[in-house]
Amino acid sequence: MVRPVRFGYGFDMRNPEQWHRPWPDLYAEHLDFIAWTDMIGFEAVWLAEHHGIADGYLPSPLMIGAAIAARTKKLRISTGVGLAPFYHPVRLAEDLAVLDILSNGRAEFAFGIGYLKKEADAYGFDFRSRGRLSDELLQIVRRLWQGERVDFDGTYFDLKGACVTPLPVQKPHIPMFVGGVAAPGFRRAARYGDGYIGPVENWPAYLAEIRACGKNESEARIVSMSASDMWLVVTEDPEKTIEEVAPHAYYQLNTYAEWQEDESWGLERMDFETFKKSGAMKIFTPDQAIAYIRSRLDAAPIESFCMQAPTGFPLSKLMEHAELFAKKVLPAFR
Repeated sequence: MVRPVRFGYGFDMRNPEQWHRPWPDLYAEHLDFIAWTDMIGFEAVWLAEHHGIADGYLPSPLMIGAAIAARTKKLRISTGVGLAPFYHPVRLAEDLAVLDILSNGRAEFAFGIGYLKKEADAYGFDFRSRGRLSDELLQIVRRLWQGERVDFDGTYFDLKGACVTPLPVQKPHIPMFVGGVAAPGFRRAARYGDGYIGPVENWPAYLAEIRACGKNESEARIVSMSASDMWLVVTEDPEKTIEEVAPHAYYQLNTYAEWQEDESWGLERMDFETFKKSGAMKIFTPDQAIAYIRSRLDAAPIESFCMQAPTGFPLSKLMEHAELFAKKVLPAFR
């Protein structure tokens, strides 16, 4: 029996010069598209976060999450991924609680610790402390959502009598999914999160940390978000679609690769023709998509599967592919 899986799109709201749109138009078109996916059967949306990026990469996912909550009825609304060190825990807990209320219990918090030093410098905190800072934040946020009045004497936060009111709709708290690509991230997800968000390939390493924490493997959860799967597009004409999508996905890949060039886990830069042939884009017919997603479910018990809206790709064209996915792929996973 196939496990039900939520599907949806991730958005970074980037607006580079070669495909530039007036900012109000770009945001309005995205909200219309996201509301439409809610109506045709998609069940999730993820909102990315970076700061100070020249192409306008989304810096405020919770703000647009509130707009989405007002336009939708079913979508789970998640950061994807948010950057935990850039928040104060009480403010974060309050803002997400309000988002959960606006959406009637549909908020999720998926986050990492970030990897761009210039972002930490701009916000005025020590880049090297971001992991430890996030660990404290997660402990505080969870306690606040559970209705505690929190006193916390930590290295980064010193709180007296902190509380959140009103509390989130979801009980005992809003789900928290922790991202990571190395052992500290898997450990953080196991200790402080409700699940892991990231590549399916990291499921065994996350499970090992679950066991190391003394938790039962049945508690482990995963949301699929990775470069392996993010550019999955369903079409009846793969050759045509590859040519249409490739410049937009290539832009995303190469900027991530540039940011991650000093990381052992980073994406590799490649020329355009190599990229098209690399398999990074999963341009599938409906039947191929179903088979591929089933293979991913064989590797891990995915509960939600994120596909990326390619930067600058016209949403009117993406609608055609999303509609085909909803008609011919979604029913296989219900």
